Amino acid sequence: MPLPAMHLRDFFRVGRLRQLSYAPLLAAAMTLMMVRLLLMARLLDVPEFGSFSGGMLVASSFCMLGCLGLLGILQREWPVDLLRGQERRGLVMSAQCMLVAFYCALAGIVFAASGFSIAGIEPLVFAAGLVNGFAQQVFLIASVESRSRGDSMRYARENAARAVGSLLVAVGAALWWRSAVAVLLIEGAVSLAMTWMMFRKSAGFAHHTPRYFFVLAARRLGKVNWATALTLMAAATVAFLSGNVDRWMASDRLDSHGFAAYSFAWIAILIAQGMQAVFNASLYPSLARNCAAHGRNYAFRIAAVSSLALLLLGLLCVVPIDLALDRGIRRWFPVYAPALELVPIFLAVAVLRVSEFWSSYLLIVGSEKSLLYLNVTMTLSCVAVWIVFVQPMARVLQPRDVALLAILLAAVGYLSSGVMAWVKRK
Repeated sequence: MPLPAMHLRDFFRVGRLRQLSYAPLLAAAMTLMMVRLLLMARLLDVPEFGSFSGGMLVASSFCMLGCLGLLGILQREWPVDLLRGQERRGLVMSAQCMLVAFYCALAGIVFAASGFSIAGIEPLVFAAGLVNGFAQQVFLIASVESRSRGDSMRYARENAARAVGSLLVAVGAALWWRSAVAVLLIEGAVSLAMTWMMFRKSAGFAHHTPRYFFVLAARRLGKVNWATALTLMAAATVAFLSGNVDRWMASDRLDSHGFAAYSFAWIAILIAQGMQAVFNASLYPSLARNCAAHGRNYAFRIAAVSSLALLLLGLLCVVPIDLALDRGIRRWFPVYAPALELVPIFLAVAVLRVSEFWSSYLLIVGSEKSLLYLNVTMTLSCVAVWIVFVQPMARVLQPRDVALLAILLAAVGYLSSGVMAWVKRK
């Protein structure tokens, strides 16, 4: 039965668009974080920027753990706890998340201190990346409170303050020490300071000190539903690997200059992921509400319109953006001229990433296990195809060879999740 046309008009009505008032500030915060990466490429020499990129890869991989999946439970349950007037429950769980993140980071630092390294990343850079990742993780945990209350503007202000602070201290550290390790550690210190202020404010709503919640959190760690948490961690791990396996491959197989060029071009994908997060922050709850009110098929139509419209818009912008980046890189970043051959590929990946809302739809309709199996199958298949058809032709692996893996994963992932969303719409 066809849906009334008024439904789509209602979805895009002005009242709904007002809910996006936080988006410009949040987008500006994410833009500053991307500008910080460009400034690091400008201020650090090529090997140090490669080390900085390796440290950031370690940091993002640490965040993938999501406190062993406990963060996923927190994000799902804290809004419900607040609706029920249970102020303390979410704070205890957030403190548990921070404790688990601390133990994971500490274990990683011990391994690094023993000389442990992975994918060619030096132990000191690896340890600094873990500290930075821990700081990012606890900031994200502390920010769940404002999102759970539906206070999107406060969430945007928190991210904007962190972005400004990180940009200033990163530039200062790069100018003073010219060291990737120094930048990673000082950036982490900013995030940790902000986390403490945010958590103290959240604890104040429940009329207790942070210490009170950390003591309760430590006592109740044994009561956590670890089976559910580890399942969520597995799903997040697979999703992260499908989007970042090429970066780990580049870190492991390319020399320092090649990895630096690869990481520089990868900034385009980071920008796209940031934009997608801004869009999805509003679209995801809207999809959930419309799925409950009008059914799966209607929610699928909204996801399809959003995905395909952004895909078309992105494809129209690829050529002018590529031309602008070509001129900008040659003028402002001449040492990264080798990255120019990667830019068109990564722009295509960026368009696919920014317009992918099929996964959000599948999560909303309760198909997370199907999505997990799909991502596992898709990632393994793409890597196998890449190994068979690309690697044997490249005796010495080049950045462009690894970039082909990135575009293969993005294209197959977009198409396969779109097909699964279409199948699950009934």
